[in-house]
Amino acid sequence: MVDGHPDASAPWQKGIEAGRRSAHAVAAAPFVLNLCSRQGGIRLGDTVKTVFVLPLHMDPLSIALTGVLSAAFGFGVLRLVLRRDSRIDLRQGLVAEGLGSRVAGADFTTPRAEFDRQLAKIQSQRRRFEADDTRQRTRNAARLEREEEARRKEEDARRRMEEAEARRAQEERLKREAEEEARLRAAREAEEARLAEEREAARQAELAEIEIQRQAEVEAARAQAEMEARAAAERSASELRARLEREGAASSDVQISLMWNNFNDLDLHVVCPSGERIHGGVKESPCGGVLDVDANVKPDTRRPIENVVWPQGIAPGGVYQVYVHHYKKHAKRRSRDPTRFSVIINAGDDIREYTGELTAGDPIKKVCEFTVDPPEVRAARREELHAQLAAADQALATGNFPTEEPEVEESLDLPPAPDLDEMVAAEPEPEPEPEPEPEPEPEPIAALMPAGIT
Repeated sequence: MVDGHPDASAPWQKGIEAGRRSAHAVAAAPFVLNLCSRQGGIRLGDTVKTVFVLPLHMDPLSIALTGVLSAAFGFGVLRLVLRRDSRIDLRQGLVAEGLGSRVAGADFTTPRAEFDRQLAKIQSQRRRFEADDTRQRTRNAARLEREEEARRKEEDARRRMEEAEARRAQEERLKREAEEEARLRAAREAEEARLAEEREAARQAELAEIEIQRQAEVEAARAQAEMEARAAAERSASELRARLEREGAASSDVQISLMWNNFNDLDLHVVCPSGERIHGGVKESPCGGVLDVDANVKPDTRRPIENVVWPQGIAPGGVYQVYVHHYKKHAKRRSRDPTRFSVIINAGDDIREYTGELTAGDPIKKVCEFTVDPPEVRAARREELHAQLAAADQALATGNFPTEEPEVEESLDLPPAPDLDEMVAAEPEPEPEPEPEPEPEPEPIAALMPAGIT
């Protein structure tokens, strides 16, 4: 009841109720209708201001439907307000005068039903659109997820392929580098080996040349020594023969003689090819060698000689070693040291001489070694020499000399042989003999021999 008119407010309240329902329906659409009222109620000519707050995220169809419904609602409210037979007074709430009377055309039943129907239809469409949109968004999300998954898989596959390709390229590069390094190393090693071989060949050639030169020098020195020994032997042959004849010593195709020129006692040692040793303690050997002269055991002569000889054609072939030992110095004869000596050997009619000197107390000294051909070889050479001598004698007897000129050997310009008698005479006379001193015991010969000689 407004201002004492209970019936006048009924239509207005119905309109307000319908407006509220419409407002709720429109808010569900969604939108908001605010009515701004002022004191004194709503009268004819008053302006009703509406504020529409639209959601920020609405599809165009919802916006269009919201606009249509808002316009219809505003039109209905404006029509109610502008009616001349109704005075509306809005005070403490909504008070409408004259709304309670029956007015033709003020029944909202049909519009309300239509409005509800349209609203339900819109809500149904909205729900359908929302469901379709949800399904579409779900499908789009699934599609995007599938596309993203496929893109991710493709990216992973591409990345794995690129990594595999990079690894393969890296492995091939490393393999090529290793092969190139191995090739270069092999080439370098081959070059180094070739250079080493060339250096070694050059070194070996140089060593061979040096060795050949050394051998030639050694051979020349040996030949020179043999030549000098033969020359010295020829020079000493007369003195050797004289001393051998004086002592009654024998001679043969293999013979070793020792000569010196004072009263000291030198011993001649000969080691046979079989290892047997002939000396003053063992004068005969099983191979046939004999020490037939052992001089100055007592100081008998200043021109002594010792002689080892084999019967003609009996001496075995092989290497002979000759040693000389200063066994004893006879103090009462006051002989001086060192004592010079000569060793003359006849090795199968090849005569050589070797010289040296020793002092009392010196170890046994190896003078030389020489090789003798086997007896049968020496015998054949001797027969050939006898045949040549017989042919020469026959040619001399008949005067039938061979036309081929014999080879002329170069004559050796040798100095004259020294006269040992003059050498002995040139030595100073010994001083008067002092009181004889006790003679020291000589060292055992076996202790003075080199190792390996028995």
